[in-house]
Amino acid sequence: MRSYRDLESARLRGRSPVMAALREIRIDLARLSDELSNITKFFGDWHLARIYQMLSERFHLGDWYRVVGGKLNTLDSLYGLHKQDQTNRWMLVLEATIVLLFVLDLIVLFMRMDK
Repeated sequence: MRSYRDLESARLRGRSPVMAALREIRIDLARLSDELSNITKFFGDWHLARIYQMLSERFHLGDWYRVVGGKLNTLDSLYGLHKQDQTNRWMLVLEATIVLLFVLDLIVLFMRMDK
């Protein structure tokens, strides 16, 4: 529900706060996932590695990694969509500016021809 509210309110004030929040969530999830996957490097002892394996199975860490990976992919696609939308808006502004400058150039050219 928050995403719909953010996108609705973003129409009025721009989408940069939404983009920043998406970037922050994406970085937090990636960092948490990396920290949990790198914790196995600390288990040098066979017994501790076995305990970690049992705990990993008990808490379904493999499934958790898969779910987090899916959420990161979803966040990446949402971020990409928002970035593309922002790029499209800038392109529209730039194209309108070019057309306006072209029209102004034509007006100046015709004004010089009348003199």
